[in-house]
Amino acid sequence: MTSLRQQMIDAMQQRGFSPRTHQSYLAAVRALATYFHKPPDQLQQAQIQDYFVYLVKERHLSAASCRLYLNGIRFLYLVSIQKCQPIELT
Repeated sequence: MTSLRQQMIDAMQQRGFSPRTHQSYLAAVRALATYFHKPPDQLQQAQIQDYFVYLVKERHLSAASCRLYLNGIRFLYLVSIQKCQPIELT
């Protein structure tokens, strides 16, 4: 387990997230890392935006599924990595 993944798990446990939320958020972050073949903390905002275009256009995910991915990835960046810029989709 990477330290980034452990930080995210610890942050979710501290906030009392349900086990299902843990699974969903971790799966969203894992899918992002798999898509780019690199850790999420090495990605740029433009890459993340491109990923959401891929989720909608290629994978045909619903708005609710995209929001789940967005919430998991946003949590990673705002809480675990603590990047200054929040993720914004255009």
